[in-house]
Amino acid sequence: MKQAIEMKPVQRTGREISVATAPEKTGSVLDALRSRIAPQERFAPAPRPSFSLGSEALDAALPGHGLTTGVLHEILPAGHGDFAAGLGFGICLLARLLCQRPGSLLWVSPAHLSSREGALYPLGLAALGLDPNRLIQIQARKPIDVLWALEEGLSHASLAAVAGLLPDNARAYDFAASRRLGLRAARHGVTALVMRGRQACAENTAAETRWSVGTLPGRARFSGQAGPGAPHWRLQLLKCRQGLSRRLSQHWDVEWDHETLSFRLPAPLADRTPGHTPWRRGIDHAWAEAS
Repeated sequence: MKQAIEMKPVQRTGREISVATAPEKTGSVLDALRSRIAPQERFAPAPRPSFSLGSEALDAALPGHGLTTGVLHEILPAGHGDFAAGLGFGICLLARLLCQRPGSLLWVSPAHLSSREGALYPLGLAALGLDPNRLIQIQARKPIDVLWALEEGLSHASLAAVAGLLPDNARAYDFAASRRLGLRAARHGVTALVMRGRQACAENTAAETRWSVGTLPGRARFSGQAGPGAPHWRLQLLKCRQGLSRRLSQHWDVEWDHETLSFRLPAPLADRTPGHTPWRRGIDHAWAEAS
């Protein structure tokens, strides 16, 4: 028994022709195409959850209204002498991530940097809000060993994040290496953070975001109080995939609130002088005698 075929008229160049369409055959062709495309769909980027930074201005500049997890992020110092500022900003960023996700933090750094800028102080980490008990620290001899440790750490979904320090001359970190880290992070949902030198600003990598961090003087908590205040940085978003390009040239002066574990924009009137002069009895008495 032959299969019924539907005849549809199609107008073409003034002549009427007949086109035979078989619904069953059309469905089988679509199923065959879906089966061929399915193996390639696993490489398509899946949407990842994000977490808020605590500041509306910073969240608005990011595509997911927050920093995306399960991807690769980079932090660069804004200038000479800003490496410590970038390191502090990265630690605060990880502290906020750890308060929203269970798991440990894998920290990988070269041995020669660990004895200088990259040394971690447990009491200082706790003061910034990062629990030292959730930290796993590894010291590597070469930058390629740092990349290997980061890639292996990203294979463990029980980790919340991995962070690595790379010197300026880390030639092993290129687009291919960053691509491997990004794919491994997306596969297991672990966030990767790489802190590099300023010379890497113009290099092309597969990082989701790239932040430039500059040092700003800390401000006292109260008027007239001596001593350092909250950590204070100037941030610039150098790169953001699927983000708003008009935000890339904007700067934000932010502070870190260790009590709420969030970033905030400093109050615009925080450094204003008081509107009245405090009354001092000695000065008023001298003016009274002179008059």
